[in-house]
Amino acid sequence: MKLVKNKYFYYNVLAITIPLVLQNLISFTAKMVDTLMLGRADDTGALLSASHLANQPFFLLLIIIFGVSGAGSVLAAQYWGKKNIEAIKIIFAIILRISIIFSAVFSAVILLFPRGIMSLFTKRPEIIESGAEYLSIVGWAYVLFAVSMALICSLRSVEIVRISVVVSLVTLFISAGLNYLLIFGNFGFPALGIRGAAISTLIARITEFILILVFVFLIDKRVKFRPRDIFKRNKQLFKDLMKHGSPVIFNEVFWALGITIQAAVIGHIAYSAGDPVAANTIAGVVQQFATVLMFGIANAATVLIGKSVGEGDLKGVQLKANTFKLIALLAGLSACGVILLIRDIAVNFYSFDAETSQLARELLVITAISVIFISFASIYIVGVLRGSGDTKFCLWLEIIALWGFSLPLAAFCAVVLQLPVPFVLLAMRSDEAVKTVVCTIRLNGKKWIKSLARESIN
Repeated sequence: MKLVKNKYFYYNVLAITIPLVLQNLISFTAKMVDTLMLGRADDTGALLSASHLANQPFFLLLIIIFGVSGAGSVLAAQYWGKKNIEAIKIIFAIILRISIIFSAVFSAVILLFPRGIMSLFTKRPEIIESGAEYLSIVGWAYVLFAVSMALICSLRSVEIVRISVVVSLVTLFISAGLNYLLIFGNFGFPALGIRGAAISTLIARITEFILILVFVFLIDKRVKFRPRDIFKRNKQLFKDLMKHGSPVIFNEVFWALGITIQAAVIGHIAYSAGDPVAANTIAGVVQQFATVLMFGIANAATVLIGKSVGEGDLKGVQLKANTFKLIALLAGLSACGVILLIRDIAVNFYSFDAETSQLARELLVITAISVIFISFASIYIVGVLRGSGDTKFCLWLEIIALWGFSLPLAAFCAVVLQLPVPFVLLAMRSDEAVKTVVCTIRLNGKKWIKSLARESIN
């Protein structure tokens, strides 16, 4: 297997990956602080479970915005290879308008029906009430978050990534500081519990929104996207985005819906000794920490593969794809080792009963195995294939592997067989292995390389 020998390529991979890894680590730290403080504020695990389940709609919105931005990034990265800034501005504008519409709908539903939303994920009344209280505050931040995330993800397609680190770092300190004051009532502040966590999140999102707008509209000199550009339109680019980008959006939406259903399956398991939601929350936080590198690499692959396709360097595209295969293996093995290494340390952070703690340790073993396949699947699908324009293939693979295989298998294991929770989680993660095998076969051919950018736009 031939690999890229040009040192400049590896420099570019690191230049994009490292800031994204730092951003993800900062986001992980913020989530870890939230879960740790809520876990210590209530040793029953009810507040942590309520926060986790209440964030499922936010997670779904996050994935939709990521899908919309990813759809635009597929085109923007290829136009970046052609140095067509005007096309990139129009793509940014389309992404921003779609993100605002989606987030406004989510916000309205969340604020109007918080208890109804929570009842979809659990039957426990104390968790429903706490989660509804959290949603009634955080729901106001959805539009602000959508605008910030859409702009940050769009900037990545033109290799602007450092601003995301700065913004994430500032919001981390704000969120962590306010959590400490408002959850526990330190330094004379009221002890608000889960309401304090929600208020902290809202203020952090407002700050994030302001910072990213200042950078995009006043500081950036590469794209020079300005407020008036939000209203730019182009029928050709819109049709291209819908044709080639909509599979990315549907891909992320179907994946997010699948993960949300998985959370509901875990939330409705009543036969387990120990709280499966709390244990799965710990496993999810540790997985996020261990996989920050691979998702940074996946985003780097999207940009660099897409840029090469836009430049017409098809031989370089194949060499880069081969190189990312090896990188995916190394990233997956590293993540597996990290999870096994910190498993006990992570569980001991939380003040849970012995049964829940033991269940969390068991779920972390399953997580450690699954991240090897997650590394391949994410770098292949989110990075190489998506960057090359092979978006329809990625969509169908995601639907078949997740909805046609792992979700029915997990539901059967939990509802019919009532197997132990670790086996249910293993069934949930089985789609990653399926995607790894199929993508590896796909990349051995050449049909996945598709040039989507036009030579000129009207």
